[in-house]
Amino acid sequence: MKSNAILAALLGAVTLLSCNNSTSDTTVEETPKTMATYKKGYQLYTIREEMSSDSAIDAALKATHDMGYVQVESFGYMQGTFFGQSPEQFKKTIDSASLSSPSGHYLPMQLAMNEVGPLDTSSIPDILNAAEALGQKWVIIPWMSDAWRNAKGYEHLANYLKALSAACKERGLVAAWHNHDFEFQALEDGTVPYDYLIQNLKGEGVVFEMDIHWVAFAGEDAVQWFEKYPGMFPLWHVKDFAADTLTQVPVGQGVIDWERIFANAELSGMEHYYIEQDVCSADRALDCLKESIDWAAGQAYME
Repeated sequence: MKSNAILAALLGAVTLLSCNNSTSDTTVEETPKTMATYKKGYQLYTIREEMSSDSAIDAALKATHDMGYVQVESFGYMQGTFFGQSPEQFKKTIDSASLSSPSGHYLPMQLAMNEVGPLDTSSIPDILNAAEALGQKWVIIPWMSDAWRNAKGYEHLANYLKALSAACKERGLVAAWHNHDFEFQALEDGTVPYDYLIQNLKGEGVVFEMDIHWVAFAGEDAVQWFEKYPGMFPLWHVKDFAADTLTQVPVGQGVIDWERIFANAELSGMEHYYIEQDVCSADRALDCLKESIDWAAGQAYME
């Protein structure tokens, strides 16, 4: 299989505290804290350079399973294939590495272009066919170009996500949007796009995959968004940055307060999280994933 030119479009503790009061003068006792844990997954985009041939893909996926990952989130679906493999073949490749893929990123190519207008929904059935072939539940739209980051662009995006959600519901799937930092930049009228999208789409069955890194990068507090829209974030991207905020580092090596964030996982509705690192030093993508999962293995709130 030849390499594909892939468009680069492209975080748990739930503290349950109960007090048992007796009707007598006995002291109040607290039950021990119980920690909810979540299966470790990662976003394939982290190791995109490894997705160059069938044998390289096999080796990379098996290496990540050996590290301790059990789930992967896909990306890269273009012209009917994942990295040159049909959805059915790619499913077998994922299975052979003893991984599963609950969700995937799918990018309508119009969102990568500079012409803004109504999004063509004719490719939705093909996208959903691919997601079903991989056994996925969540179908995520992950990005759009600068040209779309205005009132009209967000309106067209919302309309597309409504159509996607309607089609997903017919198949028992769920549509979602994945954020970067630009959704937190207010429009000319003061509207915050992230608010606009959630408020207009939550009644349509659309959910949100929160990229914790990009929320923090935008100067926002993920927990405050969980409090504002509880249950709307069943998927997370877990990645970290150094004190300069510009340098991405393996999770746990940066400055993001993961214990606080995971303590609010239940509030957010989180069901799956994916470790990701957009930028690693040359040829270190697998090493970065290994360093991240080594850290995660020591956290009580990560299975």
